Amino acid sequence: MEQDPAPARWQPTCFAGEARLRFETDNVELQAWLGCQPGTRDISDASDSGNRTMAVQLWADEALLLAEWPLGPLQPDQQRLAPVSGRVPLAQPAGQARRRLALKLVSGQPGSWDRLHACKRLVLPHRFLQPSLAGSVQVRVHGDELKLAIAGISNPRAAGELSGTLALELWALQQPYDGGPFQGQPLGSLTLGRLGGQQQWSDLCPGWHWSAAALPLAGQQGQLTLMLREWTPAAYVTRDWRRLDWPRQPDGQAVSVNRSTTARLRSVPGVSDRLARQLVASRPFASLEQLQRVRGMSDRLYARLRDRLVL
Repeated sequence: MEQDPAPARWQPTCFAGEARLRFETDNVELQAWLGCQPGTRDISDASDSGNRTMAVQLWADEALLLAEWPLGPLQPDQQRLAPVSGRVPLAQPAGQARRRLALKLVSGQPGSWDRLHACKRLVLPHRFLQPSLAGSVQVRVHGDELKLAIAGISNPRAAGELSGTLALELWALQQPYDGGPFQGQPLGSLTLGRLGGQQQWSDLCPGWHWSAAALPLAGQQGQLTLMLREWTPAAYVTRDWRRLDWPRQPDGQAVSVNRSTTARLRSVPGVSDRLARQLVASRPFASLEQLQRVRGMSDRLYARLRDRLVL
């Protein structure tokens, strides 16, 4: 009795023709064609080749992975072209910049794709429509509160398309943020609510309770960053951000000359790095008048600083 020969194992090798992407808020749909060739050897030519799979990935700016379509067995047509399509979750990059998109054909294991077979760069850059910070963002410390002044928050989506619940989060990040994943220390958060499409909130002044003594330490721990976050079925995701300068001098709060760090003293307007180090080296002070004996402290400078310093 004769057995039917094993069907040819088709291996995708390249993208063929035009690829189409349709974006939704947090999903993307792909329609594309892959050029294939038959063969019995695996895509890796390795002894463990039976465990390898393939996928199509969507990337932004060659740095941010946005979506992934796993590939199963392919059935090419007579021209050796196989369709690949599907709707998968989309990890939108934060921000309003136009992104250069590319499709990549990769192989390996999910989460560890170690071989690139083909890359198709889309001609036109794409701008993702999502809630964003509009205008200037300023930060200052007043007493035990850290205050923000935000010119506006807008939703550029279609009229009537209500956003998920929006929230502001303040972070000290380990690295400057680029719109993708991030790591750092959360400093405060505030829930705002939902915003309709083509609408905007203006002149927001949120604030958080803040330990002013911790300010210089936090300033040395990373990049101060304000995140605009939106609630989705996958929890909160970042939609926009602003890098902020650490506020150097709390409004209306005096600095302890006997207990503050060099960096904290240096944050007082008029105190140079050299003078801050001289103050630390000369303490403790029994009275503020003793500051006039410190090298670099002139009478005029002392008059400016005595209301900003306490023992």
